[in-house]
Amino acid sequence: MLHRLFSLIASLVALSLASNAAAQDVSEAGARFELVTLNIDGPELDERNGKNPFADVRLDWTLTHDGKTWVIPGYFAGCGDAADSGCTGGNIWRAHFVPPHVGDYDWKVDFRSGTDMAVAPSPGKRLNGHGVTGSFSVSGDSADPIRARGLLQYTGENYYRFAGDNSIFFKFGPDAPENVLAYEGFDATPNFKGFRKSWQAHDGDLRGEGSRLLWGKNKSGAGLLGMFDYLADAGANSVSMLLWNAGGDDRNVFPHLMAVPAEKFAQMEPRAQWDDGLVQDRFDLSKLDQWQRALSYADKRGLHLHLKLQETENDSFMDGGALGRTRKLYLREMAARFGHLLALTWNLGEENVQHPGDVRHMASYLAALDPYDHPLVLHSYPDQKQRYRAFLGPDSALNGLSLQGREDDISDLRPDVTAWIREAQLAGKPLVMAYDEPGRADGGAGVDPGYPDDRLPAKRELQLDPELFLRDGLWNALTAGANGVEAYYGYKTGCSDLDCQDHRTRARLWREGRTALDFFRKHVGDRAVRMIAADHLTRPRDDFVFAEPGEFAVIVPGEEETIMATGGIEGRFSVRWFDPVNGGDLQTGSLAEIDNHRRNTKIGDPPKGGSGKWIIVVERIDQGILVEAEDFVAQRANEVRSWCRRAECPDGWERNGAADYVALLPDTRVTHDDELVRGENFSGSPGKMAILSYDVDFPAAGRWYLWVRAHSLGSEDNGLHAGINGEWPESGARIQYCEGRQRWHWDSRQRTREDHCGVKGGLWLDVPTAGTHRVEFSMREDGFVFDAFYLTLSPYMPGQLEQANLQAAATLTAKGTKR
Repeated sequence: MLHRLFSLIASLVALSLASNAAAQDVSEAGARFELVTLNIDGPELDERNGKNPFADVRLDWTLTHDGKTWVIPGYFAGCGDAADSGCTGGNIWRAHFVPPHVGDYDWKVDFRSGTDMAVAPSPGKRLNGHGVTGSFSVSGDSADPIRARGLLQYTGENYYRFAGDNSIFFKFGPDAPENVLAYEGFDATPNFKGFRKSWQAHDGDLRGEGSRLLWGKNKSGAGLLGMFDYLADAGANSVSMLLWNAGGDDRNVFPHLMAVPAEKFAQMEPRAQWDDGLVQDRFDLSKLDQWQRALSYADKRGLHLHLKLQETENDSFMDGGALGRTRKLYLREMAARFGHLLALTWNLGEENVQHPGDVRHMASYLAALDPYDHPLVLHSYPDQKQRYRAFLGPDSALNGLSLQGREDDISDLRPDVTAWIREAQLAGKPLVMAYDEPGRADGGAGVDPGYPDDRLPAKRELQLDPELFLRDGLWNALTAGANGVEAYYGYKTGCSDLDCQDHRTRARLWREGRTALDFFRKHVGDRAVRMIAADHLTRPRDDFVFAEPGEFAVIVPGEEETIMATGGIEGRFSVRWFDPVNGGDLQTGSLAEIDNHRRNTKIGDPPKGGSGKWIIVVERIDQGILVEAEDFVAQRANEVRSWCRRAECPDGWERNGAADYVALLPDTRVTHDDELVRGENFSGSPGKMAILSYDVDFPAAGRWYLWVRAHSLGSEDNGLHAGINGEWPESGARIQYCEGRQRWHWDSRQRTREDHCGVKGGLWLDVPTAGTHRVEFSMREDGFVFDAFYLTLSPYMPGQLEQANLQAAATLTAKGTKR
């Protein structure tokens, strides 16, 4: 046994192609976000007989890096290759870890047995391998772009982000069929009502890489893996499925062992399927290993996996709906098996009707099991959205809502999204909104008009225009502030939520959906967190408007002419047009620019040609002035404190991430405990000490808002004053930042008696005429370091400055420093 005590395998292949070879020695991991797998020998057990390996043995793999700890739940892997061999037992336990930072990791194994140890830990019996420790190192970013993109996580905003590149996740994909995993290629999968799937329509879509991941003696999986390939290649980036639907609509998907033959199970009443048809506290090793292989391939193709843990028909089956023993075992097994997937959403239940207290307990338990802050959401009936109120606020483990509509014309989508964004913000915790079932139950996203009827599994009773779903579903949701949409296949469309096996039935959706996602990634990006649904900005009431007020707007026009209804905004704006069918670059129509200082400003006509459908992008033409801090023309009043350029500063003043900068030295007040000496290391009066002068050419007179890029290490080196032409107005005094420490950070905040961390946007200089004026900065606190300043006529933070902040924060996160 000891010669197979443990192995550390750093690759997806170790998961997808579980080897028959003996366990190896510890090996180093690869790059950030590349999978690391621990195999460890334990007692020889069986999935069905004897001691329960799922309940009575607990493996926790604890990893630490730079003060942060991850506790990874392990699982019983039996012989280690159950997907291929079909084995029902063995002595291998396994855990998977995705290291999110570069650097060194230490790890330790907690491996014990005892009655219900997995869900009710006690001292129990220490197994061989308990207490084993080790370490490994993680290098830079992965060469695989999907791996390099990193884990999808909640970050406290109303959008999820990928931790590797900090990009926002905009999603579009099928919400159907819900029984994706009712697949004939998986072991012990029944065929209730003939709903089991072959996915044969996608056999030919399987890529060569997927062919190497087929399982079992018959090399099963071609249709299912080919389906994932089709979606990824066609333009979708998300796929949804149930993990447990015993007693539900389909009744063929569950990870548990069957207690009766499949034929008998298919004939049982819904509740009896759970009560008598399944072994409630034991799981099917080979089926779960096959599920892992399939879902890991979807993850590798970059598909987001929306995993629904139950549905409304069975959400009261386990423990009467409460968080009891069987539900805990189920949640732990799912988290251990699938929690390492990069782009993953846990959905606590489709059309959930559990008691709110039970939902909160379930959410908290799953959130504690998942160490990565994955998306955690709940789905509700369309007329029961008020249930969400019980799960709002900082104390809730939920970080998103999965919304559903019921209107034929999808007119309920926009008010739903905007209302729940507002409700979540008012409750004190922004949530991510996804509209996962737009439209009515019998319709939703219809089959493409040109798809042959004789290839549909049922009669097409509804003919729906895909344009409705694309404009009023996808573009509507994205411009309302949701992160995206999933397409529900209604039961009268001919290829439905239960019987559809060919996603080519909606090929137009994926093709034009990819164009929409590309647009939002390229032309909106990080701006989205600052944007709101702002339909009032245009005069017609059939436009959808998504805007960063005063700076940027995306307009989905309706039938009427688009006219900017609100005025009073200084500056000029560019007008560009985007073809949502053909994609490509932004184009210029009849007007390249508009001046929106008065009401009812026309934006002109779109370009000629193209699809005839257009998205409008209106953006402020930035007249901002960037000045590098080291380009000062003079300094004075520097007898006590003086500014040095980077190359001239003494050792110990290095700041990564800027080519050059200036620092105010010497620095004698580093912490709050150090003595404050006015006129020496502090100056509350602007224009008295250590003054830097810059000659700035202004293209126009007016109020120019001031932004400064500083690198503060603590609370006593983040203060400065600004002036112009020898005058030191109140609007330039007491620049002070609390945010953005330990990195380069743009901000515009003025310290006040009420807000010592500074009022955002409270800094400006009034410029009397166009031409050259002298902008000056004077000391407030010694030790201040800054790289540049930026002056703009807009009171809103320029997008490029916000982007620079996000990149700086992401760099720190990659190094393992908390934001």
